[in-house]
Amino acid sequence: MSTATAAFTGGFNWFKTGITAGVLVAAAMLFAVAYLAIPDFQDWLMASLGMGWVVVAGYGLALLLALVYLPTSVVRGWRWWLALAVVAIAAIGALTLWRGDSGASYAYGMAGQWGYALTGGHLWMWLIQLLGAMVIVSLLLVPQAWKGYLIAGRFIGIAVWATLVYAGIGAKYVAIGLALASVAVVRGARRLVEMRPGRVPASAEPKVPPAQPKEPKNSDAPEPPAAPQKVSISRSGGWQLPPLDTLAPPEPHQMNGAAIADMTEEIKDALAEHGVYVDVEDVKAGPRVIKFGLVPGYMPQRVGKDGDTTKQRPSRVRVGDITKRQKDLALALKSPYIRIIETPEPGEGLVGLEVPNPTPGKVLMRSIVEAPEFSKIVEKGGLAFALGEDAGGQSLALDLAAMPHLLIAGATGSGKSVCINSLVASLLMTRPPDELRMIMVDPKRVELTPFNGIPHLVMPVIVEPDDVQPALRGLINEMSRRYKLMEEMGVRNIAGYNAKADEPMCFLVLIVDELADLMMTGGLEVEQQLVRLAQLGRAAGIHMVLATQRPSVKVVTGLLKANVPARVAFAVASQVDSRVILDGAGAEALMGKGDLLLLNNDFPKARRGQGTLVYDDEMDRLVDFWRNQQGPLLPPIDLTEEDESEGDPDPENIDDIYQGNILDQARDLALRNPRLTSAMLERRFKVRKSIADELIEELRGEGLVIGG
Repeated sequence: MSTATAAFTGGFNWFKTGITAGVLVAAAMLFAVAYLAIPDFQDWLMASLGMGWVVVAGYGLALLLALVYLPTSVVRGWRWWLALAVVAIAAIGALTLWRGDSGASYAYGMAGQWGYALTGGHLWMWLIQLLGAMVIVSLLLVPQAWKGYLIAGRFIGIAVWATLVYAGIGAKYVAIGLALASVAVVRGARRLVEMRPGRVPASAEPKVPPAQPKEPKNSDAPEPPAAPQKVSISRSGGWQLPPLDTLAPPEPHQMNGAAIADMTEEIKDALAEHGVYVDVEDVKAGPRVIKFGLVPGYMPQRVGKDGDTTKQRPSRVRVGDITKRQKDLALALKSPYIRIIETPEPGEGLVGLEVPNPTPGKVLMRSIVEAPEFSKIVEKGGLAFALGEDAGGQSLALDLAAMPHLLIAGATGSGKSVCINSLVASLLMTRPPDELRMIMVDPKRVELTPFNGIPHLVMPVIVEPDDVQPALRGLINEMSRRYKLMEEMGVRNIAGYNAKADEPMCFLVLIVDELADLMMTGGLEVEQQLVRLAQLGRAAGIHMVLATQRPSVKVVTGLLKANVPARVAFAVASQVDSRVILDGAGAEALMGKGDLLLLNNDFPKARRGQGTLVYDDEMDRLVDFWRNQQGPLLPPIDLTEEDESEGDPDPENIDDIYQGNILDQARDLALRNPRLTSAMLERRFKVRKSIADELIEELRGEGLVIGG
């Protein structure tokens, strides 16, 4: 029995086996306890190598057992163990191609961060590594395999070289054939054109003597693009217009075609993720905004229970579904300043999408002045205004005489003051003082006061609010005087009068930089005067440009807005301000720095554009040009108030009101409404604010009015 036991134990070492098994069981239990009790250890395992630890553990266990029981086999078969390690690495790389539902396995795959570093999660990278692993394993197991690889590489190189040579020869013959075919097509088209009825062949046309082309060259050649240089002297012959060199030359702007193409794909993909399929067919790049024309696509047909598509008429994507995805598009394009318009251009079946340009540019005034749209307005005798460029890159040249009045509103720093300077510069570039006179009101004292001294001003820039109402009343008297002259002449407007009269009338433009200050100080009387000028001023050649940075309903009243149809809105703080200006939303999403929305009679909806930029040195050169020019005497324009028997009483002689029946009527109102206010009296009796305040104080002293 002892002999058998010794023989059995001599063939198998139970002591070594027991120690090995105990160590493995202890290691397994320690790993299980750490995995279940330590969450950070579990997270580290999944984040570092994930399921690849199974491959590593299996390889390590096999190597450990071999080292314990068969150490000589490890040394002799090192090639096999190295090949097995390469296979294990390839298996770990394969695990990176499968992703879990969440956590590190979702981000890096089932092999964790270490395995992700091998392939980066790309199939093609793993295939390259797998091919390399096969080559390494074959070289380890069969050392003579490198000779076969060299032979195979040689034949592959020969095949690739032969393919390139024959492809080049074929491309050469194809190019020659296309060139010959294009020449034949051009010749045939030429013959067809010359054979048309009434067409004289080029060989049969009479030759023109060389001395004759000089006359049609001067008569038929297009004029220079700059409108101001076409008319250098006014009708009186004494005033010179400033040269075009006064303005800075346009700055070149390069468009990023690759960025626009990427944005096009992002728009289509962002909408397709929500089941909205569109095609982008029309892309127009402006200086600050790119306008994409979206064509609604067709909804995919439904699949029936039997797997066949239903025989229904294909339906297009609704326009409302596109407009609902504005926030999704803003997220995909990484910009909050996008705007969806249902009809970007009249007559086009497109849905417009306006997106900020990734490479914005500037719109200098000279580029608009040189545009043909600006020249046409000057040629027909209008008041040209270089506003800027629209979202499609087209020039925005407006005629102030056709508007006939303009409201400009926007927050501080949005470009409102620059727009006013562009308007003044446009008028000074195209109109001499005998054809255009201006009245400027600037309560802020800094924006329009630099224009003092130019001959176009009827009076110095008005900076005191108390001086505004007399000037407005004088302007209304001038308007009445002009209507009397036109009535005597039997004409309807200033154009008809200037065509018949010996002394033509000039245009009068009233520019108010801050309307809110006038409305707060003048109240109802200022509003009535502005409304009267807006209603009757167009035929008399009187136009208004009103600007404000506080577009509230108390400043831009409904009656005033109804008589000023042309409005320019820059960036504002809220949607409420946008609705006050444009009667709709949109201005609250503008980017500022000249980004604007234009609303006038030519466009049913607000049109987006970029305002013209005028540098300070350009304005200084323009102002110095007119200040240093000595022209003929200008006809005086009297804006003093006339003494009228009818009208509002003098606020300084308030006793005249008390002697009349206005105070009695105010007492009757106070008896019916003890909380009467001066604003109610101002609207009821159409008196000035100061008079209404005096009446309220008198009624309060009599005890008829309560409250502060």
